[in-house]
Amino acid sequence: MPVVYMRRAKARDMASIVEILQGAKNYLKEQGLDQWQGEYPNIDTVQKDMDHHQAFVLVVDDQVAGYAAAFEGEDPLYTALEDGNWLVDGHDYASLHRVAMSDKYRGQRLAPRFMTALISYFYAQGARDFRIDTHPGNLPMQKVITNNGFEKRGTVHMQEGTNISTARWAYQLLIQD
Repeated sequence: MPVVYMRRAKARDMASIVEILQGAKNYLKEQGLDQWQGEYPNIDTVQKDMDHHQAFVLVVDDQVAGYAAAFEGEDPLYTALEDGNWLVDGHDYASLHRVAMSDKYRGQRLAPRFMTALISYFYAQGARDFRIDTHPGNLPMQKVITNNGFEKRGTVHMQEGTNISTARWAYQLLIQD
């Protein structure tokens, strides 16, 4: 049985993370999606995540198998929700972004485990409100999101590059004590 766990990303993980993100870009392109088809996300994005202590990896038997950025506090992306409303307003929530799995581990149901690890980590830090978004056509990620208890709450628009603004479905999970 493989050892699977989540930890903060380290500088030595950069090459693996960039490879994972490139694989995810290719996978999205194969699905006919325009998500992540520009420069974003890239090595600079990951470096900023690391600099802000927001970078996490899923490790399988000492190999980086997944990447995500996550943090607590107000996320500018989620301040302008359209076609819906948040169940709870405020700035006290955890945001999950750039969740991606290595091509080497696709189909092993590790993305749901990664999501659970992220939720559990931030729950232990006191978070009870979680937010995430994805492309309307990204059905595999939508399945991971909804199977982890998130509900679609509306639409947000994010910047993927200088002049590219794209609609994303926004989801929320509230955990009651």
